[in-house]
Amino acid sequence: MAYLRRLPSSPYWIACFVNASGRETNRSTKLDKTPGNRGAAMSLAQEWEKASRKARQGEMTQAAALKVLSQCVEIATGDSLVVSSISQFFTDYLKSRETSGRADSTVRRYKLVLDAFVKFIGPKRAGASVGSLTAQEIERFRDAEMEAGKGGTTANMSLKILRAALEAAKRKGLALSNPAQAVEMTGALAEERETFTDPELRDMVEAAGDTDWRGMILMGVHCGLRIHDAANLTWEAVDLEAGTLTFRAEKTSRQTRRSIAVWMHPQLAEWLTTRAGDDPRAPLFPALHGKQTTGYGGLSATFGRLMERAGVQPSLGEEKSGKGRRFRTKGFHALRHTMISRLAAANVSSDVRRAMAGHSSDAVHRRYVHLDVSAQRAAVEGLDGI
Repeated sequence: MAYLRRLPSSPYWIACFVNASGRETNRSTKLDKTPGNRGAAMSLAQEWEKASRKARQGEMTQAAALKVLSQCVEIATGDSLVVSSISQFFTDYLKSRETSGRADSTVRRYKLVLDAFVKFIGPKRAGASVGSLTAQEIERFRDAEMEAGKGGTTANMSLKILRAALEAAKRKGLALSNPAQAVEMTGALAEERETFTDPELRDMVEAAGDTDWRGMILMGVHCGLRIHDAANLTWEAVDLEAGTLTFRAEKTSRQTRRSIAVWMHPQLAEWLTTRAGDDPRAPLFPALHGKQTTGYGGLSATFGRLMERAGVQPSLGEEKSGKGRRFRTKGFHALRHTMISRLAAANVSSDVRRAMAGHSSDAVHRRYVHLDVSAQRAAVEGLDGI
């Protein structure tokens, strides 16, 4: 039978009860020894004893434990215990990402990973408290993704997303720690893009013929636009008189998204001049506007087939099975790498290159600069001999 004690060394009521191991124990209620707190302290002692009895009898499920804990918090503070399940927290987290101005593509990528994790742990665990997640569960998910054929880079990205989500749970007091931080990244090396050669670019432009893809290629290699951004441009982005293209990158956060102004190469401006119309809201590339990026009929796959017609054969990454997609060193995004590398080879400053690419940092920008050994020639030949 639970009861209360006063200890001269403590300012609080001390609860005495039989614990889960069957031994009598003393625990401070953290309620001071005023007469008005005696009833609340006694109720707390009784709840602890009730929980211990259930634990001894093997009846202390997670739901029962949370119920007891909630009652104890309410007795001690008057507030209800806030508990969020794993699946509910992830749903709320994604909504907060949307309302905070994250790019749609970023939210979609996060949702794919979080949904996959919830499916992996199963409905029973998904209904448990987010604070109950363990590093072992997250590690097993990472390993299962790689066993299914996904690359190390993809697995590491999934781990980064889980780290970000669970760090938010920790900040909100829904978890005591971030278990994803205890899981190590894989040692896989990131597979890198390559740039197109000038002959390859000419062959692709010729293979595109007089279609929207011709303009898309010119847009990619001269302005560095991503495939989705380029395909969805309208004529209001083009100022032929000023020679500029002004657009907003879809990948950038909506909250900080700013317009990027790029000086158009004469080759691109000339092609656009032949297509110019009177409606500023009309799409630049009507045949491609609004199409999905992924899928067999998507923009990326269609461009891949154009590369094949042009005889451009990209190098392939490590062969994968299951869910894994084999990395191709060249695709439409390689046009963006090509544009930035061409500017670097022409000694255009990194500040100008970053402004044109819309990169947020030097670290990101450096990954897009690919200089072959010929770019070293002028620098090395300018050095004095010894």
